[in-house]
Amino acid sequence: MALAVRAGHLGKRGAVITFIVLTLLLGGAFLGIKSIEYSHKFHEHLVPGSSFGPEGTYPLQMQLFFGLYFAMTGMHALHMIIGAGLMIWLIVKTKRGRFSAEYNAPIEMDGLYWHFVDIAWIFLFPLLYLLGRS
Repeated sequence: MALAVRAGHLGKRGAVITFIVLTLLLGGAFLGIKSIEYSHKFHEHLVPGSSFGPEGTYPLQMQLFFGLYFAMTGMHALHMIIGAGLMIWLIVKTKRGRFSAEYNAPIEMDGLYWHFVDIAWIFLFPLLYLLGRS
């Protein structure tokens, strides 16, 4: 996405579209991996609620953890989907010649939004996947 923003500043429409498409593909791959991970959690009955039934010593603590896990990763995925929608809108507007080197604020703003979502993941990943591991 940073490369798309840079291309927007230089007025290179083709590069903007290419880099946004690459960003969409990588974001889609991430969401695909998350969906596989979610399906494993559903299969193992790790979704909080009436069917929650993990094998473990601390079921209440596990239910709290997985409740927070699904809330935080679900919000992250939702924001990624919103960002993907904005990127598709940018591709359409860029193809129509709406942006130039002089006016590319929407590309910049979408880039800032996308990087906000990236930064959120930088905190979520260690919090949910690394802490407490021995």
